[in-house]
Amino acid sequence: MIQRSYLLAVSCALILIPCAQPASLRAQAAGPMQPPESTKFPTPSPPGKPEPPPLPPDEIIRRFAAKEDEMARAIKGYTFQKDVRIQEIGPDNRPIGQVEIVTELRISPEGKMFEKPVSRQPSTLHSLDLQRGDSDLLAPTPMFPLTTAMLPKYEISYGGRQPLDELNAYFFTVKPRALDRARAYFSGVVWVDVQDLVIVKTMGKWVTELGDVTASNLPFSVFETYRQQVGTNLWFPAYSRSDETIQAGDTRVPIRITVKWTDFTPQSNAPAADSPAATNHSDHATP
Repeated sequence: MIQRSYLLAVSCALILIPCAQPASLRAQAAGPMQPPESTKFPTPSPPGKPEPPPLPPDEIIRRFAAKEDEMARAIKGYTFQKDVRIQEIGPDNRPIGQVEIVTELRISPEGKMFEKPVSRQPSTLHSLDLQRGDSDLLAPTPMFPLTTAMLPKYEISYGGRQPLDELNAYFFTVKPRALDRARAYFSGVVWVDVQDLVIVKTMGKWVTELGDVTASNLPFSVFETYRQQVGTNLWFPAYSRSDETIQAGDTRVPIRITVKWTDFTPQSNAPAADSPAATNHSDHATP
């Protein structure tokens, strides 16, 4: 029996850019059993209007944004580990080189992230040079992008209802209403659990007036991210993946980044999630 404690993968929803292959379930496990085949946006939706949900879409959006507020506060009371793996992919779709970095993280009540090295696997990469620093592997972006305060910045459209293994989800397309140079905004799709009205998956990128946000010299921009249930009502990021290519001489080399967040442990000296200090969070505290 599939449990509700973990979202492993979901099948492809319907929107604007290229598609990820269907795959998925929710279960008690340390991470996704079968990662997605790609991290491109889903295919265009077919003609016709989706059947309306029991609740008005605006009310669903209001409720999942309130859950985002709750989780942005609550995660400051946890320590956790982040495992980042970058791979070069060969013609047979198997890794031919990789590097893996594990760190331990905590977030202060003010939203500042503290990251402590745990381990670093020796690099066997052939075409990528990552000597500039492990902190540049991921661009700084919010873990919970659609908090209540951010809703006016976005145009959010209901896309329909989609079965995800033994559960169902609503999906919404998200687009910034305007762009500027000083702040990045999310553009993509979110999947919202029908029962809990909480975001369980996101697929998208961060954009500014200058273009897509990427990390240093790495080309990764579109990430497909799944969340796991922590405790009884929190959904924190669990697994994220992005696929791109780089030019190595006369050859285009596929590269992949995967990120896993594990070992969420409450901090004994952390402020309560609903305390005044905990609610004053930074939008860009990103593990």
